Amino acid sequence: MNLPFMHGRRDARGDTVVLPQSAHDIESGFSYQICRFVLDCTCGAHHDTPFIDEALEWREMHAQLAPLADQLT
Repeated sequence: MNLPFMHGRRDARGDTVVLPQSAHDIESGFSYQICRFVLDCTCGAHHDTPFIDEALEWREMHAQLAPLADQLT
């Protein structure tokens, strides 16, 4: 079964699987000017927050859900 949203590292035989390059590369950092964690994606999405746990959660959710949203269009 081929599920594009399942990101496995090994196939059934145990061989390493090379995953395709993602259209959603997220860059993150801390902006000292506004005292916030800033995340920018190559798709144009932007998020900033003062909380590190929220920034990490947004990064993980965007990396998992954005490719699925691309398939809807």
